[in-house]
Amino acid sequence: MRRRDFTALAAGSAAAALWQQACSEVQVTQEVSVGTAQALLDHQGPRGIYEDLAELDRLRRAIANMVNVQRTLREFPLDPDEPPLTVFRRG
Repeated sequence: MRRRDFTALAAGSAAAALWQQACSEVQVTQEVSVGTAQALLDHQGPRGIYEDLAELDRLRRAIANMVNVQRTLREFPLDPDEPPLTVFRRG
């Protein structure tokens, strides 16, 4: 494995861990902490407009909303007899 591949893998793992932290916070407190939102921002690059606390608060609400949307989609009941729209094949 090349160093670049390893770095990409590590970065993806860190992002997944941060997202899981956000999901856990929303499940317990119904909001995302400032620290978690800032860590997610730091992971993707400069904070930009989210240095402003009002914008950071809007982002925290948006992240919490996205976590709830994700949970709703995952809990949506599917008919087991309905075939999937997308089929992935290994080639």
